[in-house]
Amino acid sequence: MMGGIRCSHWAVRTSRRAAGGLAALPQVRPQSGREAAEWIQSSLESYYTRPPRLPYRSQGAWSLRQIDDRFSLLRPDTVVLDLGCFPGGWSEVAIERAEASSSRSRVIGVDKTRIEFLDYHTFIQGDLSKQETMQEVIKTLGDTRADLVLSDVMPPLVGLKSEDHMESMMCCLHAARVMERSLNLGGTFLVKFQYGLSSQNWRTYLDSRFESVRSIRPPGCRSTREMFLVCKGFLGRQSIASEEKKSKNVYKHEGVDQWHGELQWLRGQGLLDDE
Repeated sequence: MMGGIRCSHWAVRTSRRAAGGLAALPQVRPQSGREAAEWIQSSLESYYTRPPRLPYRSQGAWSLRQIDDRFSLLRPDTVVLDLGCFPGGWSEVAIERAEASSSRSRVIGVDKTRIEFLDYHTFIQGDLSKQETMQEVIKTLGDTRADLVLSDVMPPLVGLKSEDHMESMMCCLHAARVMERSLNLGGTFLVKFQYGLSSQNWRTYLDSRFESVRSIRPPGCRSTREMFLVCKGFLGRQSIASEEKKSKNVYKHEGVDQWHGELQWLRGQGLLDDE
């Protein structure tokens, strides 16, 4: 009985506040099962809203757009090779920016995971570490070579910085092997990797192959350790014969002059074979 008096007293006090222009607490408790069902349905609709469809297949496509806005990498009438193209976000940006639908541009994507069909796009399914994939890329390019090579090859991250970095460097080496065989002289190479201890060695290698190498981290990066290198002016791979240092003093055993006495003793004991 006392509870009913208190409830009625609270309702009268609330109605007086509402009449006087003050805020009143809404009655949340439903009075029937139908009202309860309607309240649950309206709460679910306000709590969960299906996100709108993104213009690209991956969030990383925005990073490529931001880099292209700064360096103007994607142009009409160019051949673009996209390494690690799954799920296809970078290829979509390349098709859009290179105007593949209205020019002679070609966009070729390579990945070991098949992607959904894209207009004005050629897909090659294969592992970049396999020689068969390299041969398929050369066959698809035909008599031409790529003007721009994009590398978005990333390993499955395990959350350990050193392991993720080394796996990323291994993927970069596979991408570089394909790049050296498919990129045109004077072309551009854009590569993404996980920053770590071997990043400077990777940068040194690229400095020996390109005229200029620029590092950039666009605002669209998803991770704090993601880095991009924009390499312009491909110089090509020099012949190993031109790097060989010829010398007149060539010994069969390096350092033989320092160990002459010990070698003579071993020969005397019959313990050294000079063949």
